Amino acid sequence: MSRNYWGFRIDKRNIMFFRQQLEHGRLHQGWGKHPEQELTNPHLSGGAKRNLPIYNKVKKGDILLVPRLPNYHEVVILEATEDFNLGYTYAPDPVFRDYGHSFPVKRLKQFTRKNSNVSGRIRAALGSRSRFWDLNGCAEEIEALITLADEAMRSTQSFSDRFTEAVQDSFADSFNEHKFAASLYEKVQSGFSNAEWEFALVDGLKRLFPAPCKVERRGGPEESHHGTDISITIPGLTDYSYLIAIQVKDYIGKVSEAPLNQLNKADAYWCNDQKVRLIDKILIVTKANAEQNCQLAENQHGITVLFGHDVQALLLRIGKAYKGLQD
Repeated sequence: MSRNYWGFRIDKRNIMFFRQQLEHGRLHQGWGKHPEQELTNPHLSGGAKRNLPIYNKVKKGDILLVPRLPNYHEVVILEATEDFNLGYTYAPDPVFRDYGHSFPVKRLKQFTRKNSNVSGRIRAALGSRSRFWDLNGCAEEIEALITLADEAMRSTQSFSDRFTEAVQDSFADSFNEHKFAASLYEKVQSGFSNAEWEFALVDGLKRLFPAPCKVERRGGPEESHHGTDISITIPGLTDYSYLIAIQVKDYIGKVSEAPLNQLNKADAYWCNDQKVRLIDKILIVTKANAEQNCQLAENQHGITVLFGHDVQALLLRIGKAYKGLQD
């Protein structure tokens, strides 16, 4: 069955609202504040008339590309699960008192515009300022994107964007430091796998250690030699720099000493570099707690272990840095 391809623009001022609604399988649109703006109203008024092409043209199986979802720097690819006019509901949000038009969709993929798999034709087409526009000229390129694995669609930038969104959402949801730290920890814990935690922490630590300090993700084959997921390099006063080696684990419950043994490889590895002096080793166990891991907390390896509550405190510091606040 043939299908059409559309661009669909949201109100970027309230990305969090659209993202939350999308998680429930609904794509919303604006100029939906008053009863006379319901698209089935024979006396339809105001700017809501600009939504009629969406109402009349989008059919089940059609593909929609929506810039600024799920966050500012990404584009989500959606499939309409019903004809717009059949799945259409009108219910203005009680908080924003707008965005009343919605219809059912499912998420297929999301990508960053700078991803090398995204053609110049798609990037150019996404520059349209319309709220709804034809993308059939990019049909083949869009179908090619849909077939790609998720990892091929998203650059490391997307992890940074997702972490930034978690920070912004947590500040929006919270009015005190304790609530903020707990909210941000919960969002990152539920939204990031072990490897993704590393990307998020790299981005966050860059706020705590801005240039000329250097925060790097050290994954790859060499990790088996130095046991370091993330390094923080701090310039010294002479010809060498100071280095902090960090290992990240998302273990739950009781944790063995294997991560300590892995991180201890940093001593021998970095001592061979005449330009670096290792000054600290930190193991971050994102989901475990200290009470269940006394043997880990009291280790004799010269390693600082951060458990779940410590990670919350770290995220609070990072969150403040994002918002330009002082500790």
